[in-house]
Amino acid sequence: MCESKVYVKEGSETRLVIEEAVSMIPKSNGYIFVDIAGRKYEIDDVVIESIDFIGHKVILRKIQKD
Repeated sequence: MCESKVYVKEGSETRLVIEEAVSMIPKSNGYIFVDIAGRKYEIDDVVIESIDFIGHKVILRKIQKD
């Protein structure tokens, strides 16, 4: 299987937010992720910091809203 873990970085803290994401859909201010069970997770006010395809890891960085 090719699920990925999704992390969000905010300041010096990085936290795991999704254990087994299978799809990632962009939206105006973030992303919608779907996990292997079909549950949807909306993560707002983030940008992609990095994606590790071999390590199955997506790292998002929280952005400050004005």
